Amino acid sequence: MGLLALKLGSGEELVVDVLEETDTTIKFQNPTGVILRNTNSGPAIGFLPWMKASNGPFEIDKKNVIISAEVADEVKNGYNQIFGAGIVVPPKQLLVS
Repeated sequence: MGLLALKLGSGEELVVDVLEETDTTIKFQNPTGVILRNTNSGPAIGFLPWMKASNGPFEIDKKNVIISAEVADEVKNGYNQIFGAGIVVPPKQLLVS
């Protein structure tokens, strides 16, 4: 189904690869926590392992999800470097002639 960003009632922010979604649950794999970290060039998104004791798949009740959203391209690129083929999509640029 694709990547989804989740904000849980616990305050955790996750990026997950959705396998199946029903009216009440979201089944997913390869979850990673998302954090904002400071670098020499300014703030950057970082990833943390989530549910280290299991390989999944996981299922969460939607009652525990505050909000879900499409994953931003820069976050999707970082996630794909970890779990995907490592393919990074360059940002869209305006062509001026």
